[in-house]
Amino acid sequence: MEQKVNFFCTIYVDENEIYLGDLSEIPEKFRNRAIGDIAEWADSLGKRGINELLYSHLSWYERMDLYCESCSKWNEDQDIRECGGCGAELKERYIYERNTKLDKIMTCVGMISKIQVS
Repeated sequence: MEQKVNFFCTIYVDENEIYLGDLSEIPEKFRNRAIGDIAEWADSLGKRGINELLYSHLSWYERMDLYCESCSKWNEDQDIRECGGCGAELKERYIYERNTKLDKIMTCVGMISKIQVS
């Protein structure tokens, strides 16, 4: 039986708190690894290391792909800019839904100075 780990962190830029929470905004398939690494390394890394750690665990959030707004389908062939189903023009779109808390972390990722974990 898998044991549930309690995790809570605060992320700072200088003395300003930019995130307070349990990282539940991260999809489950990425969350456990991110929590494990942050819990293990946040106290021992310097500013640059913290920034690299966070960015590496959140790089999925910035991924974009081509999407058909007419038929709500993702494009599978990157060389084609037209929907194979309906012929509409494909638009570049973020793969994962946007989240204001994750947006804030990504906006500040190069300036983050400290992560406190409890």
